[in-house]
Amino acid sequence: MTPQPGSVAPTPGTLDDFLDAEDIAPLPRLSDDEWAATRRACLGAMARQFFTLRNLWVHRGGYGRDSVGYAWGGIYRSLLVPSIVTTSYRNEGHLRAGDRIFGTGDFFRGGFVLPTTSVEFRELVEVVNLRHHVAGVVVPEGDGVRVLGAYEADYAYVATSFIESIRRGFAACGLAADSDRGREVATHFCVLLYQLAGCTGLTRIPRDLAAHERFRDAFDRHLATRPPAPRVRRMAQEIARRIVPVTSAMADETVRAHVRRHLDPDTARFLFPDETDDELESQRNEWQRRLRATTLEAGVRSRADSRSALWRRPDVAALHDAYRAAAPDLTNDRLIGAILLHALDANRTSAAPLEQRTIDLAAGEPLIRQGDTPGEMYVVLSATSPLVVMQASSAAPDPHRMATVSLPTVLGEIGMWRKMPATATVLAPQPSRVEVLVIDATRFEALRHEPGFRVAAAAAVQRRLAVNATLVGNALVDACVRSGDRRLASIAQLLRYLTGDSSVQVDAIDDVPLHATPAECVDSLRRQVREALDAGVLDPALERSLAHVVATIG
Repeated sequence: MTPQPGSVAPTPGTLDDFLDAEDIAPLPRLSDDEWAATRRACLGAMARQFFTLRNLWVHRGGYGRDSVGYAWGGIYRSLLVPSIVTTSYRNEGHLRAGDRIFGTGDFFRGGFVLPTTSVEFRELVEVVNLRHHVAGVVVPEGDGVRVLGAYEADYAYVATSFIESIRRGFAACGLAADSDRGREVATHFCVLLYQLAGCTGLTRIPRDLAAHERFRDAFDRHLATRPPAPRVRRMAQEIARRIVPVTSAMADETVRAHVRRHLDPDTARFLFPDETDDELESQRNEWQRRLRATTLEAGVRSRADSRSALWRRPDVAALHDAYRAAAPDLTNDRLIGAILLHALDANRTSAAPLEQRTIDLAAGEPLIRQGDTPGEMYVVLSATSPLVVMQASSAAPDPHRMATVSLPTVLGEIGMWRKMPATATVLAPQPSRVEVLVIDATRFEALRHEPGFRVAAAAAVQRRLAVNATLVGNALVDACVRSGDRRLASIAQLLRYLTGDSSVQVDAIDDVPLHATPAECVDSLRRQVREALDAGVLDPALERSLAHVVATIG
């Protein structure tokens, strides 16, 4: 939107960037009775409208599967949004194709069939919020989370896409979107879907259906003028191919029919530029056989019950407590959250619980010693006296105190990742009993492939670099324009990407594989920085900042 004279310019990425102030309202909180009434209105509309001869014939007497297909069409539409793609790509590591779909599906389906105060629904919300926090798009606030400003509009567009896809389904079944009844039904869906987004961090929404439509149109224009970078599009297509066999089985359609009927044409062309192949159809057939064993609602409840038991396992409960207690400004909460997600996921592959260990340290005894190559990583839960970080260097060979460790925290993750000697010592100046969860080399090898852990670890690296990635990135882009050295734009995007910034365009990053680990990204960053310094095209202030990066990451 264009700012009015004397007004404050919209914050990029927020709803203010797409709507006038009068079209934005605080998210109202519905009572259980209000929520239940809205759910009944939405479910009743779907039951009546999707009860068609076509659906009774295609789905052998049923009709609900077609509405499920259109619901998934909205999720696919959100894969046109770069930040949604990069966040989803990171979350793929926590939830494999089927598990990821069931997690997303359970959350949205739970909003239609479960009371908001039910144990099952609260657990679904907690898992979704944990996943988004680890990915770096929400921050803890009160008993829940709040979406970061730069992602507010993107976040809202997920609900918008869902609503508009259901409206397309109604239109395909005979209910015109602009009819009085069509608009009445759409209003109910706006209430329900934006409420669900509010459970996961959205605090403001389009005021009414007309404002929703203006936001939809403005955001669609934004997508048309700023298409995703090729790297992001490849990510989106990879996600789509992983999940389409599952969603087409849920929709009770072939993959080809699911894409053609339930995805809007722009989304279908973007995600599936070629005809779907026999391999996807074969995977879909296998998923359909598996899904016949239970109803969708029973699946939601059984999966929630299974996870509830897992939350009570001692190592998972300890991780959960540590996650809640960790300091968010130090990124410890995100690292511990990533390990918690891994523990939840690893249980489905029958991995053993994490070892819980008590370590008694004498005064001055190190938990981690500078120069030693670590064989374990620790989630430090508690200590009876403070732990401190000591470091020696060639310029100052006598170790000097760098910091006091804030608990709970994670120690040893960078050394384990790079398989290099520790760059500092962590010790107890006074005798201390330290409670830790141990992640050995075998478990770390599995954990390091989790994209959420990658981005959380990268955020921890960024904090230790003490570099403002945004400011340095802007300076690098300016220098790129002046010098014509494309490498500087690559460095700028790498810095931002390493911090977990899902909104950064990743079209200029060079020399980094699509599936690069943080260690590979850091190595490439270091190499590119050294090349830029050797080229001598930077001003002294920027040289000092980048030299600090190289010195810090070694």
